[in-house]
Amino acid sequence: MKQHIIKFRVSKLEQAIIKKKAKDSGMAVSELLRRLVLGYKLTSKLSPEEIEVYKTLANFSTNFTRISNLFKLGDVEGLKKETLETSRIIREHLMKLK
Repeated sequence: MKQHIIKFRVSKLEQAIIKKKAKDSGMAVSELLRRLVLGYKLTSKLSPEEIEVYKTLANFSTNFTRISNLFKLGDVEGLKKETLETSRIIREHLMKLK
């Protein structure tokens, strides 16, 4: 049970940085500092954009796996279709980044 308090002084800039890092990691300031001092691994929450990129990459992975399977089966027509569709999806996402 956590019942002891440790206080220390920081500059205004240091305070802002510490609060931002805590917010980015999804932790309270005290939890962030405790983890840093005790050497625990820090993690950060994914932003909505990062989650969207993750989902997109997962879809690409699935598409390339399907293409690879078509190679194994010798399905040239299915391979062509899957390759063109994957290429179209990639182009769509690249256009969003412009």
